[in-house]
Amino acid sequence: MRLDVAPIPALLADLSGQVCIVVDVLRASSTIVTMLERGAQEVLLASTIEEAHRLHRELPGYLLCGEEGGLPPPGFDYGNSPSEFSALDLKGQRVILCTSNGTRAILAAAGAPLVLVGCLLNATAVASAACREAAARGLGVAVVCAGEEGGSAFAAEDTLGAGAIVDAIVDPGRRWPADLQLTREARVAVEHYRAQRGREEATLQGTAHGRDLLALSLGQDLAFCARRDRFATVPRLQPGDEGRPVLRA
Repeated sequence: MRLDVAPIPALLADLSGQVCIVVDVLRASSTIVTMLERGAQEVLLASTIEEAHRLHRELPGYLLCGEEGGLPPPGFDYGNSPSEFSALDLKGQRVILCTSNGTRAILAAAGAPLVLVGCLLNATAVASAACREAAARGLGVAVVCAGEEGGSAFAAEDTLGAGAIVDAIVDPGRRWPADLQLTREARVAVEHYRAQRGREEATLQGTAHGRDLLALSLGQDLAFCARRDRFATVPRLQPGDEGRPVLRA
């Protein structure tokens, strides 16, 4: 089984033979995992703020959540703060989510046979789910980093999250397929994670996006997103009732 890491979405050209894990540690992946962990029924993704508002007009019962420049856009119910969502009871709630990078990356991967969402919070759970599905379907696994600037630029925090997922896959105690083959990018990601293991929060604080969040007084999200394996929830992209793909646990 081939295991690859794409530092930005555009570097993964062929999705057809891959189970894709999309990673946006700061903060869309962490937020989505937390929303579903807290009981949300589904997360409907929007690629632009305008699209999110349009969807909300059509679906007024949904919570409208997301960020622009790290903060909730005007008219949104909530932002993109996983630490905030961790304190909410979202049982049965449906959510519309729009973020600068993560939601776009997930939608861009929709052509893959299976799309999962991963981060530090669910690294081992998403690694397990991806390997099971890939082995059953005869596919490889690709960890796709959402990146920055709409997915056009590298984000160090996503490589950290991708590395944690690769670390969980190659853990010899987990008995993954003996034919596992790591690409150079996968090896770089896991080496980066292992070099930072135990100081994940400080590493996130030192990233460009982490510094932006600190400047917005959102440091609590860095502490929250840095916790590996806090949750076992694995979001999966599925066909939605509204004709658009949604994420469900």
